[in-house]
Amino acid sequence: MEKEDVELLIAENQLKFDFEEIENNIEEESSSLPQTFIKAKNYEWIKEEVLFIVVKVNRDEIVKDFSNLNLCGKKMIDWVLMAGSDCEQKVIIDSEDIFSSIRSLSINKPIIAVFYSDTPLLDKITFNKICDYFSSRNMNFLQLSRGFIVKTDFLKNNYYFAQGVNLYEDKNLLVVDNAKELNYVSNILYNKILNYHIKNGVIIFGQNNIYIDADVEIESGVIIYPNNILKGQSIIEKGVILESGNVIKDSIVSSGIIKSSYIENSKITNASIIQPFSKIINEEL
Repeated sequence: MEKEDVELLIAENQLKFDFEEIENNIEEESSSLPQTFIKAKNYEWIKEEVLFIVVKVNRDEIVKDFSNLNLCGKKMIDWVLMAGSDCEQKVIIDSEDIFSSIRSLSINKPIIAVFYSDTPLLDKITFNKICDYFSSRNMNFLQLSRGFIVKTDFLKNNYYFAQGVNLYEDKNLLVVDNAKELNYVSNILYNKILNYHIKNGVIIFGQNNIYIDADVEIESGVIIYPNNILKGQSIIEKGVILESGNVIKDSIVSSGIIKSSYIENSKITNASIIQPFSKIINEEL
């Protein structure tokens, strides 16, 4: 078949889940808060009242082009942005006077939540708990172990903040500032992705030898054997069996058994015609 561009119709930033169901089943090990504060009944107010700001951090001393570093298929900053995806968001560059930088922004929300791009374990659950803690105590300013939350009026009218007082700490605000933490965080994110798919009915054998990017969608009933790599914005549909040795990138596979093949930017609707060790790029079969 002659190679041609295949329109895959895969949405940009395809990942939709926030690991909420998984996280709710894990015993809370961090958080300095009593249970009465971390189990709010309603977080709907957050998306209407909170401006979610991410400060873009440069740590090229750890790895070159740190800002664009790929963690399980997403840039580190994108993992942070997912935590506040329900809110209006802004990204700013790190500076010596972050408060002045924020004051210069056009802000129409009563509360500002500031986080940093080097805390990729921040998730929506943690973000919601922090906002609930801040609101339930009617605070003006809350210092986080990495970042802060402040009322907009208070920020505009005050130039001194008692930083470090009543510091809020959480394991999901872990700062990636060295190679060891980078590896640690990457493994946590990878295991969350695997657990998400297993919970949704994907059968995965040999988890330590399978790699799945965050934006890969896999339907219930798919069987994946060891030594498979699924990257980009791929979709693996129900009934597919991925035997060992495949690399699938930005592609749709909707039926059949595939073994030891490389598939990129393609759509496979009939895998029975694919021989082992095939290389398929920009094709529709």
